Amino acid sequence: MTDAFVETPAEPSGDRLQILAAIILGIAATLTAFSAYQAALSDGEALQGFTTSTRTLSDANAFYAEANQTFALDQQLFVSYATAAQEGNVALSDYLITLMRPELVAAVEWWAVTDAAVTPFDDLEGNPYTIEQIDTATGLEDQASAEFADGAAADEIGDRYELAGVLFALTLFFGGIATLFSKRSVTVGLLGVAILTLSLGAIRLVSAV
Repeated sequence: MTDAFVETPAEPSGDRLQILAAIILGIAATLTAFSAYQAALSDGEALQGFTTSTRTLSDANAFYAEANQTFALDQQLFVSYATAAQEGNVALSDYLITLMRPELVAAVEWWAVTDAAVTPFDDLEGNPYTIEQIDTATGLEDQASAEFADGAAADEIGDRYELAGVLFALTLFFGGIATLFSKRSVTVGLLGVAILTLSLGAIRLVSAV
């Protein structure tokens, strides 16, 4: 009579592979969401850095343009002053002095006592001639470069997160189809690929943090 009973089969090994696949899929799904979130944050920081850099560089160009206008006006005043002084028109030369910026007045006085100077604008040691807008523009240009570098660094980090997300997506694919095959070797092979892509994605994720 005992022959009528069928022995309870042992738990098939495929169940363990399904559990492993479920664990891999769960980890990959979690890390995919995390990578996507971090990539979005990094891309936002990159965009902000690039936008700020562009705005700062635009301000620098505006100051450079203002400096060029100031320099052109200073040149015109000096030419008129030098012409009046050469012609002996003291009244006109004295009046033109009153129209000059203090920096230009100091440069003209320096030029008058410096034999090596052809004009008050010569790039010689001791020349007090300056244009404040140039210093401001140079500072803004350096600031724009730093802001662009920050944006580029954030963009690179975002790329790492996005690459990690791609690897995790591959993990989801290989892990998802692994248990659909009846042949154990195929399932094991696909799970091995899923574990590999999961590991590579984790490495990229850690390098981006």
